[in-house]
Formats: sequence, C-alpha cells, structure tokens
Amino acid sequence: MLVLSAALMHAFWNLILKKAQDKAVAVMSIFFSSLPLALVGLWVGGLPKVTALPVILLSAILQTGYSISLFKAYDRGQLSSVYPVARGSAPVFIFIASYIFLDPEISVRTFVGILIICVGLIAYGLVQLWQNKEESQQLAVAIITGLFIASYSITDAYGVRLVGSALSFFGAMALFNRLFLFLYLIVFERNFLPRLVRGYRHSFILGGLISFACYLIILEAYKHLPVALVSSLRETSILFAILLGAVFLREKMTRDKTALVLVLALGIVFLYSP
Repeated sequence: MLVLSAALMHAFWNLILKKAQDKAVAVMSIFFSSLPLALVGLWVGGLPKVTALPVILLSAILQTGYSISLFKAYDRGQLSSVYPVARGSAPVFIFIASYIFLDPEISVRTFVGILIICVGLIAYGLVQLWQNKEESQQLAVAIITGLFIASYSITDAYGVRLVGSALSFFGAMALFNRLFLFLYLIVFERNFLPRLVRGYRHSFILGGLISFACYLIILEAYKHLPVALVSSLRETSILFAILLGAVFLREKMTRDKTALVLVLALGIVFLYSP
C-alpha cells in the first residue's frame, strides 16, 4: 500500500512539472526543495561508508540523466503519453536484471502479476509509438528516460541494501545529484539563473516535498521486497498520471488509456490476491 501511495505521489509531482512553463526551472526547483530534507535524513541516518561511494555516485549520475531526459520529454509531449512510454520501457529490463542479480526467488503469483503490468505498459507504449509517427523525437526521448529509470532502479536497490539505510543513501545521493543537475543547467541552459528567478512557483516546493516522500518509500521498500515487484507497482503511477492528466490538464481519455488503466488495475489486484 505504501508503494502504491508512492506511485500516486510520483504522478502528482510529475503533474506539477508538466504544468510548469519552464520545465528546466521546475525540475531544478522541485529537486532542490527536497535537498534540505535529504540532508536532514543524511544526518539522521549517518554518513555511508566510503566503500559505498561508487554506487552513490553512479546513482546520482543516472538520476541526473533521468531528470534531464524527463523535462526534455515533457517539453515535447502529453503527460499521459510521454509518461507511460518512459515508465513502460523500464519494467522488463528491471525484472530480468533484478531476477538475475538481486532477487532469484519470486513466486509464480508475483511473476504473473508483474507480467500483467509489464505487458500492459509495453503494449500501450507500442500503440503510442504507432500513433505518433510524426513525433519520433518525443518518443525517443521517452525511451531514453525509460533506460535511465531501469538503470537507476537497479543501482538504487543495490545501493540501499549496501548502505543499510534509505535516509543515508538518499541523502548522500541527493547531494551529488543536485550538484550535477545544477552544473548541467548552468552550462547548457541559456540564461538559466534569470529564468530561475522569473519562473519560480511555490507549487515547486510542494513537488519537492512529495518527491522526497515518495522516493524514500521506494528505497525503504527495496530493502524488504523484490526489486521487480517494487518497480512494477511503482510503474502503476502511470494509472494515476493518466487520471491526473485527464482531470487537471483536460487530456483526452482515449480507449487505449482506459484499457491500460484496467490492465494495470488487474495486475495490482493479482499481486494482492492470496
């Protein structure tokens, strides 16, 4: 239930990002709003051992790549189109890699539930690819975002188990991640600091608080549940993203989106069935 609540929160802060006029300013503001909490968490959880530093740095780099590809993707497409393609391209890779390296024992029921969710996401992503032939750049960015999602999910699951504390791992990773993101935006985004002043909104603070809470839940879940299960449940944030996009952004609720919602709901029910 906590992972599902994190999925809802993840979709909500992505909605805040999508509604922003300047996506680079929004993602910077949202992520930096969570930094004080992350540093407090680092103080509470304690500094990780030096041996964990390579994993923390790798996670920070991958998270930075994800952040950049995310706001680039949202510059080009609908929340309920870009978001499912990005999230839908990740779960199969996550499942295979985590099954081989992290969680060799997964029950048949769990496997089938994950399979239902993954098939629904992949099928929807393929439909979007077919329907948006003139938007290949948008879809390419979404797929790249999906690759970052898969990579940082595996890295974070390994990292939090190595460190032993979600607060400690997240705090250290966030410190490097925010620094890398800031350096990228200063160098590659034109007139970024003036844009940051003009484009700041109070809603970004809410987005930062939500993003901190939802990702802390995911990291804690990695310590107790199979990574593939956590990742698949997390990808049901697409379900909430579609509904939020329809309600707040007035994006059209198509038959494809309705079918995806039903398939994801079926996968969730199957995972919870006795």
